[in-house]
Amino acid sequence: MPKKYRLSRADFIRLPKPVCRMHGTYFSLTVTPSPLLGGPRAACVVSKKVSARSVDRNRIERRCRESLRPLLVQLKDRAAFIFYAKRESVSASSKEIQQDVRKLLERVA
Repeated sequence: MPKKYRLSRADFIRLPKPVCRMHGTYFSLTVTPSPLLGGPRAACVVSKKVSARSVDRNRIERRCRESLRPLLVQLKDRAAFIFYAKRESVSASSKEIQQDVRKLLERVA
């Protein structure tokens, strides 16, 4: 994901409480409007509760970021999109993750 679309740790901490939370099959999405951000920013969070193995957590995070890459360019909102992985995402394929991320972002728009 290009750097201008990433949500840094400092941005993550400064964000106010989320306005909207949506649940998909493999991810939960929180949306926080923030005029301080230059455009849409996104982050993928995969906790150890989802999988104890770092290999699995990193795979989920890479798949989430890769499916977000073409979609963030189309968004015009100045908001932070934070995707929280669910346990079901460990066994999901790339295509299933991509469909879930797309559905969640379509519901926001």
